[in-house]
Amino acid sequence: MGFPYTLVTLVFLSMLPVTMIVPVVKDVVKDRLLGSNWEVAYFTSIPMLGSFLFAPVAGIISDRFKNRKYFISFFCFLDAGLFYLLTIVTDMGLFLFLRFLEGAAHIFIIGLLLSSAADRENDPENKRYYGKGILMGITGMFLSLGGAFGMPLGILGRQNPLLPFYVGSGILIFVGLMSLLMLKDKGIHKVKDFKLNDLKVAIFENPFLFVPFLFNFIDRFTVGFIISSFNIHLRETLAFHPGMLGVFLGLVLFPMSLLSYPSALLSRKTGVLPLVLVGSTIYGIFLGLSGTTNDYWYLFTFLLVCGVGAGVMFVPSMMLASKMSKPGLTATTMSAFTGVGSLGFMLGPVVSVQMQMVFESVLPPAYSFSALSFFFGFLEIGLVFLTIPFFKKILEKMGRIDAEREKITLANPDPIL
Repeated sequence: MGFPYTLVTLVFLSMLPVTMIVPVVKDVVKDRLLGSNWEVAYFTSIPMLGSFLFAPVAGIISDRFKNRKYFISFFCFLDAGLFYLLTIVTDMGLFLFLRFLEGAAHIFIIGLLLSSAADRENDPENKRYYGKGILMGITGMFLSLGGAFGMPLGILGRQNPLLPFYVGSGILIFVGLMSLLMLKDKGIHKVKDFKLNDLKVAIFENPFLFVPFLFNFIDRFTVGFIISSFNIHLRETLAFHPGMLGVFLGLVLFPMSLLSYPSALLSRKTGVLPLVLVGSTIYGIFLGLSGTTNDYWYLFTFLLVCGVGAGVMFVPSMMLASKMSKPGLTATTMSAFTGVGSLGFMLGPVVSVQMQMVFESVLPPAYSFSALSFFFGFLEIGLVFLTIPFFKKILEKMGRIDAEREKITLANPDPIL
């Protein structure tokens, strides 16, 4: 069985519309619909609420009907229609409701495409990838790259801010057609259902699981700041047009995507926890600095280094959660890890706008946004400092879990989820 080029291409393409519209959020929400920074925050966070609520439903439906591609196609067409409707509606309440539905539809697409990758990786006949984690890693990298490439495409909205929505809708229709015509469903692999009690058992067995959970929450929480308050800051204070905004925000996403695989390889020598701590520190420092300058080259450098820090710690944080999970509860742990990240992304924009109002009320205008930026940066750095005292104990716990997992693997060579 060869490499699934079609599948990873569709994963890449399906992410383009998500970030393509970020550079024109200000134009659509504030200028066209006369919204405030609060509406910008809701626009960026409410699709995550839809994703958070409907992600489990996608897997349940697909597993029950033993089908991936027809559901992927259907929700691509539905998502494309919702993207188009967002360009027509002028009532803010209805606009945000459609955005909620769009987020719910899109998680079906992403979730089922990733499930298709898991099907291939968990197929015993697929000797090339079976149980190795390689295919899921590559698929995740293309998922991130799709988001990174989508940002600069925001330049399409420089003359007409609705154009990225039209193009995004067209891309989703194309993904739907390609899924229908070229994807193949074979050997649907049903992942162990998420159970809250299993998560309680996993945390009781190892309370240090809170460490990767907190890192993922804060990581996504700070991204919420970047695509909401920081986004508006670049557009209104620094007068960036959508294309330039997309390029600068892409500086964070591109290194994060491109360094994912190298950081996973590096972790074999250094261990995952040091990379999480070092990467998070770099990310936090330069995220804080990014809000302090109006100079383009300083900002370019700060965001680029910020992206490097994100790339160093992004995959190792996932690996940390997996390595700290009790054998047999990995799937539950990783589901919770993803859910916590979604929660952080959902809350980030709203808290960002609220904190901006607080800083603006107590500080001079020249310092209020810098304080906001440092607030989010220091969340990362503070978490690093809180973790360092437990460094040795965490490594010892991971060592015991690895030994336990190795014993089980020798007794039963099938991968444990």
